Formats: sequence, C-alpha cells, structure tokens
Amino acid sequence: MAVDVVALQTAYQELAEAVANIQRAIDQTQQQQALQTQALLNAVRGQWDAARYGTQSVEAILVALNPTLQGKVDAVPFEGRR
Repeated sequence: MAVDVVALQTAYQELAEAVANIQRAIDQTQQQQALQTQALLNAVRGQWDAARYGTQSVEAILVALNPTLQGKVDAVPFEGRR
C-alpha cells in the first residue's frame, strides 16, 4: 500500500511540473504574439527604425523577439508622401 502512495505522489509531481511547463510556454507564446501584432501595426504606420521611433519601432520589436538580431537589423527610415 505504501508503494502505491509513493507512486501516486511521484506521478502527481511529474504532472504538476508538466502543467507548469505548458503554462510557461503558453505565457511566452502570448507575449511573442503580442509583440508580433505590435510590429505589424508599427510597420503599417511606417515606424521602422529604432533611431527615430525607439521601442515603438519594428526594428526594436524584431530584436526583442530575437536578440541574436542585435546590430544586424538595418531598418531604413521610411518617409511616406503626405
């Protein structure tokens, strides 16, 4: 009987860890999706370069989504006709 309780506790612990891992993955995916949506909105607005628009630029969001792009993104300022 004691072995059954230990086995159940172990299984419960493994399940709890799996659920926690899944929740972290969902949270990260939601954050990434929000950044991607913001990047699309900024692209539509023509807010490409971080030098001009700072954290509200497509360039800054791309680097936030993938830090290995730091220094590799060369966003050209866009001056649309008005």
